[in-house]
Amino acid sequence: MKGSPNTMALSDTLANIYLFDWQKLILKEVQQKDEFFGRYKDEIFFTWNDSDHVLRPYLHAVQNVQSNVHFQVSIGSSVRFFGAHVENRQGQLYTRVHPDLFMQNYTLPYVVGHTKLKHSNYLRAALLRAVCYCSLVEDFHRERIYLELSYLINGYSLLFVESH
Repeated sequence: MKGSPNTMALSDTLANIYLFDWQKLILKEVQQKDEFFGRYKDEIFFTWNDSDHVLRPYLHAVQNVQSNVHFQVSIGSSVRFFGAHVENRQGQLYTRVHPDLFMQNYTLPYVVGHTKLKHSNYLRAALLRAVCYCSLVEDFHRERIYLELSYLINGYSLLFVESH
């Protein structure tokens, strides 16, 4: 939605109305083919196990319904979507947290004036994100250890890490 702030509730409602018709087309196809579909605000993600030659005309037909819709197509056995690594492993959906490539390893988000309480909230939120993103327990434990090490390297005590 051009010119509308993302934080305004009306923006989400208007976006839902605007995207309704073409999302319906995609959902119909995805459900018929037993594929996976996800959407957050104006970003969508869906799996497609048919050929690229079938996908391109299909997307073109969807775009004809709403000419202002633009696609960024990523084709491969794995993609990155909202900080998640999503992969097709021999027909099984595999997901984990995808590290931010622009952030140095073991760096904590830092804003001047943030208290330890804010960093405590960040740790909790990052762990919840890992629970939601990781399809394997081993990946969750790897992410948890990475987060704990990040706090320890940045001067937080073991007591702080263990209690939060």
